[in-house]
Order: sequence, then C-alpha cells, then structure tokens
Amino acid sequence: MAVCSHKSQDTISRIAPQQHWFVFHVGIRWVIFASLLVASVAPVFGLYKWMEKSAIQKEIRYVDENHLIIAQNLSAAMERYTSDVASVVELVSDNLFQTGNLDFAQLLSDFDLSAVALVDPVGNVVKEYAGTRSATVRDMSAHQISELRTLAATDPGQPIFSGAQAFQGTPHLFVARTLPGELIAIAVLEPRYLIELQKSIKFGERGHSMIVDQYGRVIAHPNSEWQATSKDASGLSVVQLMMAGKTGVATFFSPPMQADMISGYTHVARTGWGVMVPQPMSELVARAKATEANALMIIAIESLLLVILSYWLSSLIAKPIHNVVATAEAVSAGDLGARVPIRNNAAAISEAYLLGTSFNKLISDLETERNRLTGALDAAYEGTRAKSQFLAVMSHELRTPMHGLMGVLELLDEERLEDDQRKLIKVGRLAANNMTELLNGVLSYAKLESHTECGDIAPFNPATLAQGALDLFQPLASKKGLSMTMSVPDQMLNGYPQPISQILLNLVGNALKFTDTGSIHISSELRGSGTDQMVLLLSVTDSGIGIDENQQSRIFEEFVQIDSEIARKHQGTGLGLAIASGFAKLMSGEITVSSAPGQGATFQLAVPVTDAGH
Repeated sequence: MAVCSHKSQDTISRIAPQQHWFVFHVGIRWVIFASLLVASVAPVFGLYKWMEKSAIQKEIRYVDENHLIIAQNLSAAMERYTSDVASVVELVSDNLFQTGNLDFAQLLSDFDLSAVALVDPVGNVVKEYAGTRSATVRDMSAHQISELRTLAATDPGQPIFSGAQAFQGTPHLFVARTLPGELIAIAVLEPRYLIELQKSIKFGERGHSMIVDQYGRVIAHPNSEWQATSKDASGLSVVQLMMAGKTGVATFFSPPMQADMISGYTHVARTGWGVMVPQPMSELVARAKATEANALMIIAIESLLLVILSYWLSSLIAKPIHNVVATAEAVSAGDLGARVPIRNNAAAISEAYLLGTSFNKLISDLETERNRLTGALDAAYEGTRAKSQFLAVMSHELRTPMHGLMGVLELLDEERLEDDQRKLIKVGRLAANNMTELLNGVLSYAKLESHTECGDIAPFNPATLAQGALDLFQPLASKKGLSMTMSVPDQMLNGYPQPISQILLNLVGNALKFTDTGSIHISSELRGSGTDQMVLLLSVTDSGIGIDENQQSRIFEEFVQIDSEIARKHQGTGLGLAIASGFAKLMSGEITVSSAPGQGATFQLAVPVTDAGH
C-alpha cells in the first residue's frame, strides 16, 4: 500500500504544475495579443480621431470661406435685381400717373412683372398696365390691397417689397408705392428670377440655396412643396438670424432634408429678405473622411501587420495547449485512440512538447484501464440481464401452478368440512395469496429492470386513478376496520397514467399493510398551474406504525424491510416501494416520505404533467 500511495502522490505532483501551466499560458496568449493590439491600435485610433476632427474643422473653414461668399454673392445679385425692379415700378407708375401712353410690355416681362396699376383710396383700380402675363391687380382682393397700402405708407414715395403671398394659386411678390392724391401704385411680381437664382446654386449631393422673405416665408427652395406653399420657416434658428439682419455661418436641423446642416447666411438690405447656402454636415464628414483615406490606408496596413505578429506570437504559445484540449475533448467523447500531435519544430516550446508526451502516456494508461473495466462491466450487465430473465421466467412459471392450487383450495372451501379441516384450508389459501403477491412483486421488479420507458403520454384524471385504488383495497380496509378517503379534484392532465396508477396501488397497498387502526387518505396538489412546468403531487397518508428517520433512506431499496419482526408479521417481498420509486424516476419524478415511529407516514409522488386542454 505504501508503494501505491507514493506513486499516486508522484502522479499528482507531476499533473498539478501542468494544470497551472495550462491556465497560465492560456491567459498569457490573450494578454500578449491584447497588449500588442492596445499598444498599436490605441495610438492609431487616437491619430485617426485627431485627423478626423482636423479634417472636419478644415471643411467648416471651407464653409466659412466659400458658402458665406456664395450667400453674399446671391444677396448682392438679389439687391441689384430688386433695385432694378423698383426702378421699373417707379418708371411705369410715374407714366401711369402722368399720361399712361408708353409701351412697357417688354420691360415688364423682362423683370417678371405681370402688371402695374394705380389704385384709389377705396381700392378701385384707376389705371393698369398689364404685361404679357395673365395676372392683374384687378384680381387682387380688397384685403391684399389694404395691406399693401399700409406697407407703402411706411416709406412714402419709395417702392416697398411685400412678402410672399398666394395669388391666383401660386406664390407672388408685390411692390407698393405711394403717389399724390392718396393713390398707390401696385406691381405684381412673379419670383421666377429668384427661383432660377436658387436653382443655380447646387453642390455636393444635397447642398443648395434657400431664399425667404422678410417674414421667414419661403420664396425659393429645392423642396417643391415648401416653395409652392410659401412654407413658414421662421422657426429655424438660421432664418431668425437672417430676419434679424445678421450675416455668418450657423448649424441647424433641416426638416425637409431630415439632416443636420451647416450654412452660410445673409440678408438683402433693401427688402429684408434672407438667403442662405446650407449643406448637410454628413457631406462635410464624408469629404473629411475621404481626405483621410491615404493616411488611413497606411495606418490600416501597420495595424494589420501588428495584428498578424501578435496573433503569431500568441498562437505559438497557445497552439500546443489547444492540441491538448482538442485531444481531451476527443477522449471525453470516447475516442481513446486520440493523441496529441507532437511536432519538434525549431520554434516549438519545450514545455509544450513535454505536456503533449505526458498527456499521450496518460491516455494510453487510461485506455488500458478502460478495456479492463469494460470487460468487467459487460460481465456485470450480462449477469443482471440473466437475473432479470430468470426472475421473469420463474415468476411466470410459478404463477400457473399457484393459480391452480388456489382454485382447488376455493373448491374445497365450498365443501362440507370439519372446523379443523376448514381452518387448514384457510391457512393454505392465506399462504397461496402471500405466494402470489410475492410472485407479482418479483415479476414487476423484473419488468422494471428490463425497461427504460414508461409508455406513451396520454390524458388522465388523477381523481379516477385515486378512486380506482380505493375501490380495489376497500374490502380489505373494511375488514381491518380502516377508513379510506380521498381529496383529489377532477381535472384532465397529460402524463403517464399506467405507471402513476401502479405507484398509487403500491403506496396504498403498503399503507394498508402497515396500518391496523385509523385511516388512509389520498390527496393531490397541482403546482405551476397554467404553465409548462406543472407538477402533480399525489400523497398517501396513513395512521400506521411509522418509520424511523434513520431508516427512511433504505425503504426504497430492493428486497429491504426495516424490521425483520414487522416483515414476518406483515409479510411481503420488500419490492413494492422500490418498484414505485423506479417508475417515478422513469417519469422524471420522485417519491418522498415524511414519517415518525408511531405517528403514521405520508408518501408523496411528484411527477411532471401538462394541462390536457393545451
């Protein structure tokens, strides 16, 4: 024994360092790999973010230098255009006021003026010169004319531009000017030039220009709906800046573009209109990223080389460990022919080589031992199979003559016999019944050992099973003066009714055997109702002799009875509870007992079930 103990200690001392080395080196692989990645990628990522920020700042400076200039150029063009329109309105209105005999058709058409008219204080058109377009001042409402008279009064004698207004179904602008005699000149201006001017500014994918009037209403915009309805954009922060007469660069969120924008913006001094040149920030970011491509390519190549190097180094350390793990998994799956590949390469690690050879030797020893144990296990299985077959055949063959013997005794009992003879027949029938019970128990045990399934799942009613057990044992209970009751509600469940019924019969029969006075009660409980984890609890409670706590773990073993004197008195095989426990385990359930000497016992069966309604 001393030599054996020394070998065991020696084996443990050699295996323990290898286990520690294994765990340590798996960690080292990832530490090396992660450390190299952090050391290389972190600075690279920082450089990339710096370049990205610098590139975006460069693009923003570009907006400051270019978009603002474009907005200012548009404002200058609009300033010139409105000045020219104002001059034309002055010229035509003066002519109408004086003589009205000159032809200004071409001039009005060149400046998108549909008509110029003189209107008296009550809103009547005194004179009108219509251009080549259909819109005339006579088509205007009294309310529009009144508003324009109020607008013209803000700067008497000077042409004043209105904001965008719906007129004949499309947005128009109006120019109003006061004249002597409480007359006002009104000109209808179509925003064609302004729309064309807006359309001429387009850059990037969604960069554009936008023109609003002095009230923040859209005059020209790439969104046709906003332009057609003179959308009120005064809620945009950049529009509010333009309405306030400011010039600069601002960021804002554009509802029609559904994007964050950056824009150069300014205003038109003469009219108070605003013009801006916005572009999505995403386009600036995209352009900034494009400028980083070459530098990013170099950084990516460097990072790739570092990743490859770190992976190679970590693999050099970890690959032998992976080979051992793969071999261990194959051995665990039953392949004892698996071996750790041993390669004595120039870059191999000596400790890894030693680990592989030692593990291979361990597998060889394990294979030898398994072959020995397999032979012994096969012999044991064959013995168990032969035992079960013998018990089944013996029980079946003995039951036939026993039934014949019991039949003969019943016939003799019906004859006219002396008291002594009838007493002997009664003893014979009792012995025959006990022998039959013994054979039934042995046969059930043999069947249980030869099967690993418990039938098909089927719907059943626990109350029906419980009532069947009561009905079967009621005559014997009445003979002993025992009360048998149940509190099992009617409910349909899915489970294994046959083994559950067999278990109930065994438990009730066992309770009846060891109870001389009092009662036997069957109850049930359903836990987890309405879920997929339902458990049926069936309890058999008696007022019998009880079981000592130290003996409760043994009563479910085969051929075991806790007291030889009790066994002789009550008779039995010691198989009833073992068979019941075996059936419960086949159903993934269990049987538990709660008892104390002289206080009866409660045996509880717990089995999984499902609702038969689902």
